[in-house]
Amino acid sequence: MARPGEGRFPSACAPGRIPRPVTPELPWQRLAFRWCGLACLLCSVAFLGWVASERGMAALSELLAQAGISLVLVGKFIIFAGLREGEPAPWVLAVTTVLMDLCFAFLLGGSLSALERSQLLGSWLRRSRGKAREVLTRYPGLERMAFFGVVAFVLLPVTGTGAITGSFVARLLGLSRIAGVAAIALASVWTAFWFTLLAYLLGANAETLVQSPFVAVSMLSVLVLIGWILYQRVLRKLKT
Repeated sequence: MARPGEGRFPSACAPGRIPRPVTPELPWQRLAFRWCGLACLLCSVAFLGWVASERGMAALSELLAQAGISLVLVGKFIIFAGLREGEPAPWVLAVTTVLMDLCFAFLLGGSLSALERSQLLGSWLRRSRGKAREVLTRYPGLERMAFFGVVAFVLLPVTGTGAITGSFVARLLGLSRIAGVAAIALASVWTAFWFTLLAYLLGANAETLVQSPFVAVSMLSVLVLIGWILYQRVLRKLKT
């Protein structure tokens, strides 16, 4: 009998394709998943406790509000909110988003089927599963890469990607729970690191950018153009 959250999902790709079975868990993988999940929970509690003790409950409430905005609306772009006066620092927001991604990945990896049947989260998770199928159908190249396909999925800056739908993609591609969480963690840390680095670079050069708006706009335009070209090339490869 399949474990909760480890059954087969309908195929995410072309009609008639046989869905990949989820890779059976070995005893050490099951134990690693549980211990890593517990460690993630303890780290999250310790981090929030540190924020509350160092900066007060008001700062903790603000941080949790930013985490909610990140989850529902803007993703890791919330890191740039740390450039505003009075907001949590970019690195604090980065750590928060990574821990949130990991907590969701472990939660969904451990009880995906049960959560989908719940009244509170069921409809939302079923919509997330639908988004995961849509993206995999649009980008079949992700399926061929398996583990790194999940990493690429979470990294893609398109609607419907992230740790939650990434958990569904991991199941659709047949990854074990610990492999799925590892892929989501790799993508989450990578994105958070570069967004945080960019946020601090912008903050360090804020005065120069304000005094030389033409230079700032020109540099930003070049970076956006290069990023867009690379992004389109990656998407074309994933569509084949």
